[in-house]
Amino acid sequence: MKDLQKLMKNLIYLFACLFFVACQQKQETSNELPETDGNAKTRSVVQGNSVHSVPSSVAEIKQAYKFTIEQLENKQLDSILIKYDCDHERTGIITYFSHQGKLSMIRHRYNEYDHYSATDEYFVKDDTLFFAYFKSVLWSFESGSAVEGATKDNITEKRFYIFNQKPLQCLEKKYTFRSHAADNPAPETIMNKQVPCKTIEPIIKDFKRLLVFKNNSQHNCLEK
Repeated sequence: MKDLQKLMKNLIYLFACLFFVACQQKQETSNELPETDGNAKTRSVVQGNSVHSVPSSVAEIKQAYKFTIEQLENKQLDSILIKYDCDHERTGIITYFSHQGKLSMIRHRYNEYDHYSATDEYFVKDDTLFFAYFKSVLWSFESGSAVEGATKDNITEKRFYIFNQKPLQCLEKKYTFRSHAADNPAPETIMNKQVPCKTIEPIIKDFKRLLVFKNNSQHNCLEK
């Protein structure tokens, strides 16, 4: 009888140990969260401090754009600057920004005659254009102004989110600065408006033209 009681105690102890081990394994398994497809896709675009592939959605483009801007602000990009002058009718400065030998961004600042200036920026990953930002300023004298010599700047900003040479989204904002106004708008407080995306072939064409111009032997004038 004593032997039977001893055997029963041993069996109870064995079952208790097995139950404890099984619970521990289940707890460890539950702590390992599965990776969702969405998380994996995000990591493939922005991981740590680098962008690994061409962004394919508006959200991914915004991430890649932010990453390039941070690199630029932190002086992590190399740059090549080229100036040109088209008989004083059109002058400009083109800056090519790169990281580890790969093009990241092109900034093209130019003036046409005396009343128009613009800045065009092209953001690039793996030699592929994924975002373009254009800002143009057209200034003129205020007509009928009580203040002699008062001017106004009509400013237009355009943003193009691009994938596979096609627009995903196009935004625009317009505002005016007046030289003698005390309440000029703050651009960052003005909302962008979504506008219909027309063909972006001119954007692609200008982008490719800037790429070719960099390798030209002569940089006298950037032809349109």
